[in-house]
Amino acid sequence: MSVVKWDMIKTIGDQDNVDDVSSDSDIEVEYQPKKHKTKGDSYFNDEFKFLTVASEYNQDTWNDLQKYIKRKGTNRTDEKIEKSRRYVKSFLPDVTPEEHEDYKEQSDCDSLSDTELKKDGIKDRQKLVGKRNKKKKEVEENKNQITVEDEEEFFEDAPPFEENSSFYQMNISRPLMKAISALNYVHPTPIQAAAIPVALLGRDICGCAATGTGKTAAYMLPIIERLLYRPKGFTPITRVLVLVPTRELGVQVYQVTKQLVQFTTVEVGLSVGGLELKVQESILRKNPDIVIATPGRLLDHLQNTPSFSLTDLEVLVLDEADRMLDENFAEQMKEIINMCARTRQTMLFSATMTDAVNDLASVSLSKPVKIFVDSNTDVAFNLRQEFVRLRQGKEQDRDATLAALVCRTFRDHTMIFVRTKADAHRVKILLGLFGLKVGELHGNLSQPQRLEALRQFKDEEIDLLIATDVAARGLDIRGVKAVINYVMPPTVEHYIHRVGRTARAGRSGVSISIASEQDRKVLKEVIRKAKNPVKNRVIPIEILDKYKERVDSLRNEVKCIMHEEYEERQMSRTEEFADKTEKMAKTSISSLINKKDEKKRDWFQTQKERQDAKKRSREAFSAKIEKNIKRKKKINDDDGNFNEEEEIESQKKLQRVANFQARSAKNKMKPKKMNAMSDNHGKFSSKSASNKQKKGNSVFDSQFTDVSKSGVKKYRYEANQAKRMLEKKKSVSNQKNQKSNKTSFQRKERKKR
Repeated sequence: MSVVKWDMIKTIGDQDNVDDVSSDSDIEVEYQPKKHKTKGDSYFNDEFKFLTVASEYNQDTWNDLQKYIKRKGTNRTDEKIEKSRRYVKSFLPDVTPEEHEDYKEQSDCDSLSDTELKKDGIKDRQKLVGKRNKKKKEVEENKNQITVEDEEEFFEDAPPFEENSSFYQMNISRPLMKAISALNYVHPTPIQAAAIPVALLGRDICGCAATGTGKTAAYMLPIIERLLYRPKGFTPITRVLVLVPTRELGVQVYQVTKQLVQFTTVEVGLSVGGLELKVQESILRKNPDIVIATPGRLLDHLQNTPSFSLTDLEVLVLDEADRMLDENFAEQMKEIINMCARTRQTMLFSATMTDAVNDLASVSLSKPVKIFVDSNTDVAFNLRQEFVRLRQGKEQDRDATLAALVCRTFRDHTMIFVRTKADAHRVKILLGLFGLKVGELHGNLSQPQRLEALRQFKDEEIDLLIATDVAARGLDIRGVKAVINYVMPPTVEHYIHRVGRTARAGRSGVSISIASEQDRKVLKEVIRKAKNPVKNRVIPIEILDKYKERVDSLRNEVKCIMHEEYEERQMSRTEEFADKTEKMAKTSISSLINKKDEKKRDWFQTQKERQDAKKRSREAFSAKIEKNIKRKKKINDDDGNFNEEEEIESQKKLQRVANFQARSAKNKMKPKKMNAMSDNHGKFSSKSASNKQKKGNSVFDSQFTDVSKSGVKKYRYEANQAKRMLEKKKSVSNQKNQKSNKTSFQRKERKKR
């Protein structure tokens, strides 16, 4: 008789040893200083795969973009930084001439001392709970209750969707599914699962989701699916327009779209500023199915490119819609929407989407479906938020704090956001002198230079990218580990977009903000709205002092490099002006007349209308300031010492001073006019030449040949003065005559009596 064996698990006894199989995935990573490992070829990449076809190996998504770029983005700042580092290194006492000849670029941060490896202090910043915060919450709840009725009339509820659905359940065509698998898309994100079925029905959409959740694919996949069934064999027309606020975002959307349509016959065109105008015109004349554009360049082509129009447009998409509906784009958006077809589908997407009915009504939405996957003030759930506090009066320590963070902890895959273009360039030179591989991205660079900086950062040729808010919206750069705010942005919405460059598509990331006393209001708002506790990082004082000394020693080098670049720019402008005048001298008069008669590019506004639009935007800005001050007054009612008029006047004065400084800085950068003859009355004339006047000589040369404005005013004044003196003498003589006549008459009367 056989014995039946049961495969049963033994009961664990009290004294039995059990293996620990728990994972440490929930342990939070602490970003602390560590020694930097130099990149070498000793390791093998686990993700490497052998390709079967040579075309797959040579495929590059940037190649298609090269037709829009004719000039190369060259930047000689790195050469000047390396030259300056060589010069400083040669004066060190420990460096021999042989070592200086064999010098290779090596970072000062590669060899950190034991004191620099000391850990930073990190504390949890607790959310503030008090009467004011309770009042703020009550005000926000009341606001939401007030707007519910308007939203119910304007919006329609989104249909329910399955979060665990797949792309196969969405009835997407095979060519598009092939492109999805080529891009390694596995499961749709919540915004994609919610938006794609609604967009395929042709409904208007107002969508909001956190940064890095795939909003581009959420609107582009249903658009391409509908375009696959467009009528063929007819004259091609532009059916889809995607509007973006920045050039870099336009280039990125273009690249993603080209990858999605690689197995279809859908044509895509790009129309953004900074790239070749003639190439864009030739592509738009063919009327591609999808056009991705910025508002300014699109209006330029609509006015000046023949056979290109938006009369047959079927779909209009506004990416980063809250920025597109801002007052800065108001006039341009109004003109574009008037040119679009009335019967179109409109889709709006952003991470901080506005739900104000008045703003959305300007885009002519008809019963839009509201798809808010996340709140419009949420950051990514896996983002670790930190801040470094600068005490009052320690504003000059900002550079040293940034250098300590970058050199000790955040050495690579880091984006640094600054407020101005000048700060971006200065910080780039400063960190470059520390030996770090740094790039810059701002409006003073040409478009090829900006695209080259993005490419280098994506390909890991540079470790740090310093950028203004040009790169704050929409850019998807894979592998960004950290975002550093050199200066806190003015609003929470700007902060959300900045820190959204990391912790994208489910990955983890960290954001560090250097906050001073002026940034307390924004920082409090960030801490109050954070779901996870915000960390306070404290850098040890001795380390901060050490980096402060280094920064102070490099300030003169930074000034020298910036002065050298300024001189080079002035020289290049002078050379360009000389070449232009030489060409004009060689050309005939008839060709110059023909060139003058050529039609200039049209614009939808006259000069006066543009000035009026700027005036309206300034008035809107001042109205916004007054609105913020009134809100501040409501919060501070308990204090009883708030003067509304003084606060409004101070804010307006600050804005006027800022505008004046910006205008004066631009005027200083303009090249001065060249004088044919030296002006002796000028600012740099010698005292001997100005005071030179021989006795007995004629004043004909100095007086009768002086036709300047000051000379004319002077002689007019002298002539008028002489005229007044004559009139005065005449009046005095007349008065004397009258008096004498009167006295003689009185004498005669007395004699008669």
